[in-house]
Amino acid sequence: MNNNKIIAVVAVVIIVLAGIGIAYVATRGNSVDGDTITDARGREVVIPDEIDSILCIKSCSLQLVSFFEAVNKVQYIDINESFTDKNRTHTFVLSGLLQGLPVVDPNDAEQVIAAEPDIIISSTVSISDLNNEQRKYGVPVFAINADVEFDSDIMFNQIIQLGKLLGEEERAQKIVDGIKSMIGDITDNVEPVEGLTAYSCGMMFFGPGTFLKTSGDYLPFIYSKVENVYPSVSGKQPYLTDIETLVSKNPQMIFIDGTSLTSCLKYINDNMGILSAVDAIADWNVHKTMVYKDWGTNWLNQLINVYYVASVVHSGELDWEFKDKADDIIQLFYPGTDVTYSDLANAQTGGGCGPVPL
Repeated sequence: MNNNKIIAVVAVVIIVLAGIGIAYVATRGNSVDGDTITDARGREVVIPDEIDSILCIKSCSLQLVSFFEAVNKVQYIDINESFTDKNRTHTFVLSGLLQGLPVVDPNDAEQVIAAEPDIIISSTVSISDLNNEQRKYGVPVFAINADVEFDSDIMFNQIIQLGKLLGEEERAQKIVDGIKSMIGDITDNVEPVEGLTAYSCGMMFFGPGTFLKTSGDYLPFIYSKVENVYPSVSGKQPYLTDIETLVSKNPQMIFIDGTSLTSCLKYINDNMGILSAVDAIADWNVHKTMVYKDWGTNWLNQLINVYYVASVVHSGELDWEFKDKADDIIQLFYPGTDVTYSDLANAQTGGGCGPVPL
């Protein structure tokens, strides 16, 4: 056989083998024979009858799965997850289970395919990108929404849908009912405090938090029925204010996110000349809260913040202790864990919720 014929035969073999490989990758995600479930982006995803291996990629995917027993089926970790960043409650609480698992770069299709997950949970936003992920990885990709909060039905629906996907519908309903009950525990029992105003700052939205970065959609204020000095601005959350406007709004209370506590306090000290005209600073009614945003929304932390703000705004009016409720929240999301609120607070940047010492 001459060289040209050998080359031709080799070329045919390579093409055939490549075709087999492509077909294998494609059919792994498209030939599953299971239920169809709608994900948080409105996509109909056919899930496998048996799910033994779960891969969570992008922000908040692992956090949501960590609320279910199915987290035990996670065999690889997104390379962007962190066990040194103690502000992420899911990796802190479940470090014993998850730390040490091999990592996968979601941008490396070969790594993802080699991990052989049965299902991928992703917080990718674009539907076309999600569909491309499914084609590229060759397995079903179920989308979650990392940005929604407890005031949105999307948040609760994605928990319910994830429960269906994981075969833990009862657990999903318990989480949803528990969150709603806790929020109602506050909203059903408090009235607005006339004349009381508050300001939130320091949250890490799309970059570092600063003293002048705020939000009009801060749920702890909404549920505590305290007036936010910065109203909600559609499509502009969060947004920056300026020191003169803040002084003119004159909040009576200030709540600083723990992630930026040090820098915010420095800003206050550096600008005390003008900020001393603000009642909250003149009276030093300044508080710190759990880290709200860190590679997505920290839902457990934010629910704890809701209770803390309510306990401060309505001091003496409520028949529960904040730390007891914070422990209840941890047990709702991680039933049976030995981790307490004190453990979380001590590990976090800022040291958890509480008044800031003068």
